[in-house]
Parts: sequence; structure tokens; C-alpha cells
Amino acid sequence: MTTAHTTLTDLLTSGAPELADVELFPDGRYQLAGTTARTVDAAVVATLRIGFAGRPADDFPLLTVGWGRCRVGSTAVTNLFGIAGIPAYYQPVKTVARHVLSNGVGSPWHLPEGESALFAKEMAGPYVSYECLFNPVRCLIEAGWPADRLRLLVLDREPEASLDSWMAKWEDRIGRARVLENFALSTANYLAMRRFAASAGVAVTHFPYEASKQPEVTVARLFERLGVGDRYHPGLLTGWGAAGDLNSEHALVRYPVEPEAYVVPGLHGNEQGYRFQQRVTDRLTEQERALAAEPAIRDRYLESVAACCAELGIGAELRSELFGR
Repeated sequence: MTTAHTTLTDLLTSGAPELADVELFPDGRYQLAGTTARTVDAAVVATLRIGFAGRPADDFPLLTVGWGRCRVGSTAVTNLFGIAGIPAYYQPVKTVARHVLSNGVGSPWHLPEGESALFAKEMAGPYVSYECLFNPVRCLIEAGWPADRLRLLVLDREPEASLDSWMAKWEDRIGRARVLENFALSTANYLAMRRFAASAGVAVTHFPYEASKQPEVTVARLFERLGVGDRYHPGLLTGWGAAGDLNSEHALVRYPVEPEAYVVPGLHGNEQGYRFQQRVTDRLTEQERALAAEPAIRDRYLESVAACCAELGIGAELRSELFGR
């Protein structure tokens, strides 16, 4: 890891306030100028405020923010909420940040009228440091979204499988070394996000990808915990048809317009339902597998597993079937 990434990881893990003012250097493709997290956050908040302006606090819908490291099954989760009839958005906060990083201006998020619940995925990584360490929940609160109308859904995945997927999608875009650095920095953000949610009074639920091995049990409990239990029925889990093509207009995910550099054709899968898919991790070297097994990374995943089991009432037998531990 480079000194710059080690410093960012240490500051993020420790919760040091000076992290907001560390210079984040451009890469010339995904970030066009030097900046700081504080500067980008301020621009994102200003844009979000435009979309939220004039809305009374008691008129904000209940928003579940699905957050975690990229490549943890988040788009399929987003589509699942869309199929349940909950307007489901693809990174409305992070996309504003990507426009800022590209020296542009993002579009405000104008909320649909008459909806009691929304879902938005907002993932950490993969391209530049800001994406790895940013906090979408804090941006939403600072822009006016009431904390008691937010739920943080922490998404996760067995680290070796997640890292292999990062390599498959982004090695050719940012190089192998940066994939490893940004994967580690995004993982460090789990500590920071949990810490912030606790301080802000935002309710937290954990749902690692492996919980989708038995979605007929776990998804029902998930929806109930998130306050949208009335939207769940077993038919949500299968028979997606054309809506299962997560790259297409048929998916029930509301995609924003991203800067051209960030558009990745074929990034998402084609699913016929919500179900776990085993990954063969054949892209990783032994050194990279060792990175995924380091306590600083592995322990974050184990914390997600333990929290999920406690929150969803998953007993020892089911826990063993889902997580093998």
C-alpha cells in the first residue's frame, strides 16, 4: 500500500477529524483536480438541498440506504426493493460526488410524491479515494433529511469473493495495485459508518450477501426490521424475467446519469430472482488472498455476520448454513 492510502486508512479507522482536510490527489480520469473530502461533501450537500428544499421534516419518506463495499450484491438488493414496489435508486448521492470530481455539477435528487418508503444504494469505492471514504448518510442529514427517517443497511460479502469481483471489474480500469488499495480503504469505512450512525441516531441493520442463501427466511425478516414488512411476499424472490437484467431499462432500479468515465457496460448481472451465487476466486494471487484474510479486513466481515444474526434472529444452525461459522 502507498503511504497516502495507509494514512487515509489510519485516519478513517481512528475517526480522526483531520481526515476531512487531507488532500486527495487527482488521477486524471475519475478525479480531475486535487480536492478534499470536506470540499466534495459541501458541494454534494448543496446540490441535495436543492432537491429537498421546502419539504417539511415529517414529509420525508422512510429511506433505507444500502451501503457497503462495492461488489457485495447491492444492485440485486436494490432491484429486490424495486420489485417490492419501493422506489429504488442507484447511488443518487455518490453520483453527485462523481460529477463534482469530474469538475461538473450533479443533479438534485427530486423525491417522488406520495411515497412512504424509498431505497437507495450508496457503495464505497472503487475508483478514487473519496468514493472509498465518503459518508452518504452524513451528506443526506446535512442536506436536511431527518435522521429518524433514515435506515442504514450495511451490506457485506466474504472478503475474498468480493476482492476477486473487484479485480474482474476494475483491474483494467485502475490497475491491480489501486484495486487493492481502494478495497482496503473501503473496508476501513465500515468502522467509520457504524460509528457515525450510532452518533447520529440512525438505525442500523446488517445483511451480508451470504444471507441470500436462504432468502425466503432472511429477506422476510430484513423487510420487517426495516419497517417495510408489509411490502414483502415470497413472490418477490423469483420470476424476475426481464426485470432481472440489471443492466437494462427493465430493471426496477432508477439509474442516474453518470459522468462518461464512470459508465461501465455490463457491470451488473442478469438475475432471475434473488438468490446467492457462489464465486470461484481464481483471479487472486496468494498475496491477494492473504490481504483479504488480514484481521483489518476479515474482522469487519465477521462483525457484519454477527450483527446480522443478532438483528434478524438467526440461530446457530441457520448461521452455520449461511456463513459456515
